[in-house]
Amino acid sequence: MTFWRYVRDKRFFILFFAVVMCFIGLLIYIDPNSKLTIGNIIYLYIFVFLFLVAYLILGYSFKYRYWKEMKDLVDGEIEENVIELLPKPRTSEQAFFNELMRKKHREEQKKVTALVDKQEEYHDFILYWVHEVKTPLVASKMLIKNPDLNDTKTIFEKVDEELDRVDQLVMQALYFSRLDTFAKDYFIQEQNLGTIVREAIKRHSKFFISEHKRLELDEVDFDVRTDSKWLGFILDQLLSNALKYTEEGGVIKIWCDKSCTSTTQLHIRDNGRGINPEDLPRVFEQGFTGSTGRQEKKATGMGLYLAKQMSKKLDHALEIRSEEGVFTELILTFEQKDDYLLVAKE
Repeated sequence: MTFWRYVRDKRFFILFFAVVMCFIGLLIYIDPNSKLTIGNIIYLYIFVFLFLVAYLILGYSFKYRYWKEMKDLVDGEIEENVIELLPKPRTSEQAFFNELMRKKHREEQKKVTALVDKQEEYHDFILYWVHEVKTPLVASKMLIKNPDLNDTKTIFEKVDEELDRVDQLVMQALYFSRLDTFAKDYFIQEQNLGTIVREAIKRHSKFFISEHKRLELDEVDFDVRTDSKWLGFILDQLLSNALKYTEEGGVIKIWCDKSCTSTTQLHIRDNGRGINPEDLPRVFEQGFTGSTGRQEKKATGMGLYLAKQMSKKLDHALEIRSEEGVFTELILTFEQKDDYLLVAKE
């Protein structure tokens, strides 16, 4: 900042100072008891003017170093630790602006960190998705290129199963991409839970039949407030997970608990191999497959993660219970709230 620009910024103070001095000079001039002549008043004005100039010069010198260092930061390349390079404030006003910039910098750093984390999350998901989608495609090609190994009906059935797997992976990618824009793509209303559950079961009927797994469906016809499309995807992930880890001939039981008037709980329980107690707290983390998933190379670590994230956005609670070698039970809780305007706040 130049001296003249500093003076221009002080123009209101200088104008006020000039008005006050003119008023004082006028009072002295019209005072009959005053012994000062016009010449004396002029000399007084000259000295006061010199004091004013000295004040402006000293004030400019006092603030010049801070402004110069700030200008060097503005004109130079922005570094990651730019806040640490802020010049030391010499006035309360400068200290206030420094603190304001630090606060803004912290907020921007949080946004940048969130964006970087989200980018890494998408990157990890794409790597996982490409790896997973290759398996059913390669299996389908092998079945088609080696027709002598199986009869035509078996080939069609197995290719159909592989295509269903591809469809599930495509839906996972689609819903994963919509997590951040969930608030634009949901509609909460009264829904019959039984209808949504039966539609999800129908989508997995081939797996129940081909793998000889039994379904026990109790009373689930309760009205809940939810979004049918998103809830349907959540149930797809829970059923797929239950089918994956239930042995042939196993049982998957689905029922509702309405013991409390303010909540409805949907239970999905299988008598599969269960979950290691050490893995249980982490099953909803992205990409976590657990010891069983790593051994059998079945798990992707995305199904339960997406189900948990979507449940949060719908304001439904999703929890898991399991005993290794005995059972795994997933519980989805619906609260009967009167106001769903705050859903999708995250």
